[in-house]
Amino acid sequence: MKGLAEDEYVVEAFLSKFPFLKEIREYVASLNLRLEDFADARVLVETAVKRVEEALSKGPGRMLIADLPSDVEILSHPLAMALVAMLDSVVAKRRFAAHEAERYAHMIKNVREGQKQVIHYVMSKVLGMNVRLGNHPHEFWVHFPDYLKLSVNLNEPRFKLVNRLVEKGYVGVSRPEAITLSKNGLEMLIYERLNKVGRVEPPEFLKEHVSRLTKALESFTFSDKVPSVRLGPENWPPCMNVLRTRLQAGEPISHFANFTLAAFMLKIGVGVEEVVAVYSQRGDFDPRIARYQVEHIAGLKGSRTKYSVPRCATIQAHGLCIEEGRLCGGVKSPMQFYSRKARAVGGLRKVEDSQPASDGS
Repeated sequence: MKGLAEDEYVVEAFLSKFPFLKEIREYVASLNLRLEDFADARVLVETAVKRVEEALSKGPGRMLIADLPSDVEILSHPLAMALVAMLDSVVAKRRFAAHEAERYAHMIKNVREGQKQVIHYVMSKVLGMNVRLGNHPHEFWVHFPDYLKLSVNLNEPRFKLVNRLVEKGYVGVSRPEAITLSKNGLEMLIYERLNKVGRVEPPEFLKEHVSRLTKALESFTFSDKVPSVRLGPENWPPCMNVLRTRLQAGEPISHFANFTLAAFMLKIGVGVEEVVAVYSQRGDFDPRIARYQVEHIAGLKGSRTKYSVPRCATIQAHGLCIEEGRLCGGVKSPMQFYSRKARAVGGLRKVEDSQPASDGS
């Protein structure tokens, strides 16, 4: 790309440390490295292990690894990917993908010169997005299918397509917003590549490290047992059951979806710790933050307002309703559905159908 090629500093400082770029991938491939070749590379092994360990224990946005030399940055990434594959865990894959994407987004933010060209290069060449350069405040114009793919799980209302400026099928975004979209795209890319790698058997020199990482993963991951509530998830409203299933599969869901499911589980009697456990499969899961947010929804923190479950109309407006409510018998809220199920099952205390005014919407 002309703008990027003109800035030798950007090429040297950025491309030399970004393992997703075509030039770097070709360079790594030309080395014909096998896992066994890392047996005597103590620094690379220690760095790769630390990258995985940090992803599992700290999550995105809490990085401890300092700026690495180019060769260590590049070569420790595929080794770390292999270590994650050896763990054979969806949770590990999600957390590693989220953590690494955060690291590389941080690198993009720190580019001093030619940042706009770097972002455009990552979006177009690495992530394959259809994107055009523009002028402030809309320095990038992203083709709306690409925008939708990368913004679907963003929490802030400003990222909703209805709140964006769209011209001829392209969505205008600012530079910081473009970095956020790039981060989401990199997370998807890393996760997809981890899935393609499949299960990897650890060689002898990595077995001790893999064992340690496995124990770290086990100590971190909460139990995913069905919460001990009066009605199991099979009797929950379809929208709530689907959200729970997606979370346990490690899929990201929107901020509103997270709030709605937590409010529902708390309302039907699931304890705070059990609610937090359901969210432990998220790639960006942080137990401290998750517990605070759940306690806030439960009215135990912050304003002490105990939030109610959003009504069906609000859930529909956020695109979370299943089959337009045809499976729910004309109820107006998830709690009304649950109350009817509870009465049908029998022997269970009636759950009030009425909803407080505050529904978090």
